[in-house]
Amino acid sequence: MPANSYFNLGNSAAVAVGVPTAIAGLLRVKYGPNVWADINLVRRGIVRAKEVQKLTATNTTIIDIFEAHVQKSPDKPFILFEDECYTYLDLEKETNKMARFVQHSGLVGMRDTVAVMMYNEPAFISTWFAFNKLGVATAFLNYNLKAVSLLHCIKMSEAKAVICGREPELLAVLLEIMPELKALGITIWVHGREGDVLPASVSHFEFSRFPDDPISRNVREGITLEDMSCYIFTSGTTGLPKPCNIPHRKIVNTSYIWHAAGFGSPEDVLYIPLPLYHSAGLMVGMVNIIRVGGTAALSHRFSVTKFWDEVRKYRATITQYIGETCRYLVAQPPKPDDGRYEHRLRVAIGNGLRPDIWEEFQRRFNIETIVEFFAATEGNGMTMNYDGKVGACGRYTPFIKAVTGMLDFIQCDIETAKPIRDKNGMCILVPPGQPGLLVLKITPATPLTGYKASKEANEKKLLRDVKTKGDLYFNTGDMLSYDKDGYIYFMDRLGDTFRWKGENVATTEVAEVLHRFPGIQEANVYGVKVPNNLDGRAGMAAIVLAQNTSLDTKNLYQYVTKTLPSYACPMFLRIISAMDVTGTFKHKKTDLVKEGFDPNLVSDPMYFLEAEKKTYVPLDPQVMQKIVAGKARL
Repeated sequence: MPANSYFNLGNSAAVAVGVPTAIAGLLRVKYGPNVWADINLVRRGIVRAKEVQKLTATNTTIIDIFEAHVQKSPDKPFILFEDECYTYLDLEKETNKMARFVQHSGLVGMRDTVAVMMYNEPAFISTWFAFNKLGVATAFLNYNLKAVSLLHCIKMSEAKAVICGREPELLAVLLEIMPELKALGITIWVHGREGDVLPASVSHFEFSRFPDDPISRNVREGITLEDMSCYIFTSGTTGLPKPCNIPHRKIVNTSYIWHAAGFGSPEDVLYIPLPLYHSAGLMVGMVNIIRVGGTAALSHRFSVTKFWDEVRKYRATITQYIGETCRYLVAQPPKPDDGRYEHRLRVAIGNGLRPDIWEEFQRRFNIETIVEFFAATEGNGMTMNYDGKVGACGRYTPFIKAVTGMLDFIQCDIETAKPIRDKNGMCILVPPGQPGLLVLKITPATPLTGYKASKEANEKKLLRDVKTKGDLYFNTGDMLSYDKDGYIYFMDRLGDTFRWKGENVATTEVAEVLHRFPGIQEANVYGVKVPNNLDGRAGMAAIVLAQNTSLDTKNLYQYVTKTLPSYACPMFLRIISAMDVTGTFKHKKTDLVKEGFDPNLVSDPMYFLEAEKKTYVPLDPQVMQKIVAGKARL
């Protein structure tokens, strides 16, 4: 989600912001009263583009930026975690020790990849930096994954080793797939001390005895901005997670997101409650605070009860969110001092914040600025709401469109997720107020880095001949709309992916897991709305059972909760006699999604995942009432 790619500005923009007042007045007549804000936005884009150009001309990576801060402000607090403070020099020394340990091991070399499976902690960053200093890429694993999904991600990254955090539960899920990892020749390194007792099949990642003197830049000589810094996994639109290519250039570009929004300084303290394995925590958060030379405060994992205590403890000035985290905070019982917290927090940046939660969240907790954005990790651009318009995730006015020409909203067939084309084969643009598929133009200035995957997988994200013959666009797979003032609003996801509790769920992945359970002949997975719940869409599966088979609800519960992340486990089941398919045998979902789990529309047997009873229970009127009342655990 490179910030720089939203406004890659050329001569036309330079002329636009340098015009005399009289001409600027004409621009106001043509483009409306907000044109001055647009001009300032473009001006910031020009400054940002020039700065990035200087960095790229010298092949500067985030490591170089970090090391420059070490030289300039070695004693500046860099990471606050629990009760500890790590200065820039502290992290530099730890990073160098790790790098020397890796060099001594001889296990990996330049342009190899290692996978990292850790919770938020300072060692996450020093591990990333240590391997990058050696020209080695890191693949960040979602620590919620298990079994087949986890093994798939490790294999897709082509990792030579997995670096595991010291928590026993992280190692436990890796040990479950140890035979497969061993067959692939993959080493497991565990952070900890030499004296820690570990299984014979894993090794210590213990580097305390190694020197902490700087690693020469010559060690990574030949590494360019086009080489990979890391891989961040996304569910994509179908199937198992895919590793998104994150080259050094994208990291540097993304470090200017805050600059685009007009905030960020060395005095800022960023509180990161989101996982660093996500692009939000790492790219929107961490790399931006590194670029400005500020301080990052890490939360081990998001906690609704600890959030404000930690914000105050670390004296945070900026925090990140996803819509669900804001909802969880607002859902807490009101306190007498709501809105009068002794905190310094002035900016919250994130995505997925619904309008009804937005205003209460901002008012109740006295947050000056909310910056909502829309982006895709594998994409080539983003939109951002710079001026606090409630509910909007960006602004794309006629003036900005004339200067950049990057975004378009096109008509789309919801059933097939394919664009609708006119008689000339071109896509049809939607007018203001009508949802459309958001597409972003791919140019030399706005390249698409895509996935570390097959050409076919990457081709699925491309759209050709959108506005003119031969043009090329990135297909976000999402429906958005824009109003007459140019404000952009997220509407819904297309295709086989839905969002639940801040995570993307690929329906084909869940269906494949269900297909492996004895007695399930066929499964069609989709997301459904839950009354009075704003977490997105809960997972539901329409299931065809094998002949003369009954559903073993208790064992199915045990199976899915062990195999899938909690957010991907189907909350609802619907037993059907036959699957409705298209002429090409693809599952139809539209009617299933519309009917959801409404007993007035569905006569088939339905079940609900009851966590307290550790089974799927029949979805009877009593259970349904509990769900509608918001008393069921979802």
